Amino acid sequence: MRPLKLTLEGFVGVRDGMKRESVTLDLESLPDGLIALTGPNGAGKTTIMDNLHPYPIMPSRASKLSVDAFSYWDHICGTNALKELEWEHDGIRYRSSFTFRKPGKTGKAEYYLAYRGVDGTWRPVSLPDGTVSDGKAESYNRCVEEINGSLETFFTSVFSAQNRRPLASYGAGEIKMLLAELLGIEHLKAVSAKAGEVAKVLGKSLDAIQSELNALAGNRQRKADVEQSVVAQGNALRGAREQRDAALEQASKLTQERATLAAKQGESATAEARLRELGMRRDELVRAMKSAADDEQAAAARSQQRVVVLSRTTTTHQATLARRDAIMSAAAKREEAELAIAREDAKFAPLQRDIADLEIKRATLSTLETSISGLMSAGTTKAAHFETLRKQAAVVDQVPCVGHSMHAQCPLLTQALQAKAQAEVQRVSVADLRAQYREKKAQAEALALVPAELAAKRVEMLAITDAAAQLRRALQAATELAASKPLLDAAISGLEAAQAELRSIAEESAARSAKYEAERARMTADLARITEEVGRLAAVDVTGAIAKLDRDIASNREAIAALDGRIEQSIRSQSVLQAEAEALAVELEKFSATQSRADRLSDEIARWKLLAKGLGNDGVIALTIDDAGPALTHTVNELLLACYGMCFTVEIRTQRTLASGELREGFEILVHDAESDSSKSVSVMSGGQKVWINECLTRGIALYLAQNTGQPYQTLFSDESDGPLDPERKVQFMRMKREVLRQGGYQREFFISQTPDLVAEADAVIDVQALAA
Repeated sequence: MRPLKLTLEGFVGVRDGMKRESVTLDLESLPDGLIALTGPNGAGKTTIMDNLHPYPIMPSRASKLSVDAFSYWDHICGTNALKELEWEHDGIRYRSSFTFRKPGKTGKAEYYLAYRGVDGTWRPVSLPDGTVSDGKAESYNRCVEEINGSLETFFTSVFSAQNRRPLASYGAGEIKMLLAELLGIEHLKAVSAKAGEVAKVLGKSLDAIQSELNALAGNRQRKADVEQSVVAQGNALRGAREQRDAALEQASKLTQERATLAAKQGESATAEARLRELGMRRDELVRAMKSAADDEQAAAARSQQRVVVLSRTTTTHQATLARRDAIMSAAAKREEAELAIAREDAKFAPLQRDIADLEIKRATLSTLETSISGLMSAGTTKAAHFETLRKQAAVVDQVPCVGHSMHAQCPLLTQALQAKAQAEVQRVSVADLRAQYREKKAQAEALALVPAELAAKRVEMLAITDAAAQLRRALQAATELAASKPLLDAAISGLEAAQAELRSIAEESAARSAKYEAERARMTADLARITEEVGRLAAVDVTGAIAKLDRDIASNREAIAALDGRIEQSIRSQSVLQAEAEALAVELEKFSATQSRADRLSDEIARWKLLAKGLGNDGVIALTIDDAGPALTHTVNELLLACYGMCFTVEIRTQRTLASGELREGFEILVHDAESDSSKSVSVMSGGQKVWINECLTRGIALYLAQNTGQPYQTLFSDESDGPLDPERKVQFMRMKREVLRQGGYQREFFISQTPDLVAEADAVIDVQALAA
């Protein structure tokens, strides 16, 4: 795979690093060899490197090597974005076009892969199985992997991205998948998968046969259960017939007893009529007693309700009479409260005027205090200024040039004369301020007692207000009590009427209760006499016995009918069960043939599973990988020897020894240090050594891929792989790059490095910063 032309539009890395919306790189004209991408951090180098391949992933931004672990939407801006890469593979020119549109909250991405025909026109790629690149991610990925190999192999062997996962961290299963593709034995996995599918299909058929066998085994148990049920039905049938014979014998006895009682029934016709009459009378008495009890209960409830109402009325009137003295004296208290309120109101107006006058005086005092403070500040300043001017003016008589002709030109004398003139003006101003201060001070002292007087007046006014409020509350209470005076007469008369009615209700209740008890006693005595007479007459009455015999005969007939039904049902059930047992016996004759089919199919499934396992990761693939391990190790060690000398040699182990001594599939990379004569795992080496060894492993896999599998990759990629190396190792690192190009027959390697010495050794340089707008 060789990238020829790259266009990016709407990518965040291009916008932030190059300050432009799109960038186009023509790579076809670049020379063969090492191509360096340079520029400061954040200039967009990794964005370009991550898009120099046709796979829909930016490997340095993906959490793992899978298109499902990456989303372009996190790395594009605006409503539209585009990636277009023209690349060549196996002599054919391809064009990968990714378009992204996000006009609203949701976006749409389309992936197209086309190839250029001999006539120069672009056509969509189509695979032999009918897959066509139609804009969907799934069809695009299938087309790219069919042409360029799997994504994992590409980014493990020829593309070293930032933050890539080192080979030493790969598990046994992962390295098997990778090496299987490198060795070109993926078809074995496909055959293994097909064998597994055949085993699954046969397993479904075996499941159906097993279900049939289980059903036949169930039928065998069902046949035994049916045979037991036939025997049980026969026993039940015999028991039912015996019960029917006993019921028929009982019916004969009951019929004979009824005939005997019917002969005696004619002798007791008079007793029977009297019993009917007594029964009617007894029912009437019971109804009358119930009615009387209900009436007594309803009347007692009405009387109780009335007593409750009258009791409440009596309590209300008694409460009103208990306030009689307070109501009678309320008028006098009301007059006293009105007089007291008038006296307090008379004190309020003069006191309010005094407070207003004191408020004015307090405001005047505040103004005077402010003026005094200002005069003191101004006087202090002017006095200090006056003293300064006076001292300067005193020099007039002390300067040596006094009386000489040069005194007119002396600057010191001139300054002293000016100070003397100003000092006189300042003296008058200071005297003025002092006179004003004394006047304001006298006025303020005259008003010094005003704040205390004002506070006392306010306290007095507050006391008057509280007293007036308390008196008004007393006035309101007295007024309300005085208004209740008409209720006293109504309470007296109402109390007398309620007490009289309560006595009347008590008398009525006592009379009613006595009447009810007498009536109830009479009806109870009548019932007792009726019961006694019924007892005497029942001794010769056979009507009840005949009725009981009739009921017993009817029950006997129903029992016989039920037994006949049970007998008939048992006969039918026994016939059905016998037929079912015969049918099950015929069906069970197929059990042996079905079991033979299941055994043959089980053996066939075992053979297909063995084939799937033999061609899978743990079979031929594992053996092939074990065979390829030494060749891959030799390639890596040759590369180490050519570039870094004899310091380190690598050993790739594809098996591990258990504590029991058995060998199991595994993957481990050991490094033998010739200087210290020791061996250790890559995982315990220093950071720079890990980079060194991992890059040799990666490029060794690339060389193995180029030399043994015929995969025509023409370009290598690496993004800042030399970071932890020291200066000497960096030089050797560049030597390794050229050696890999030579041994693998690669045309170019695009690399990113922040080391100027390495960039200087490149055959061409792409300055990303120069692409900025």
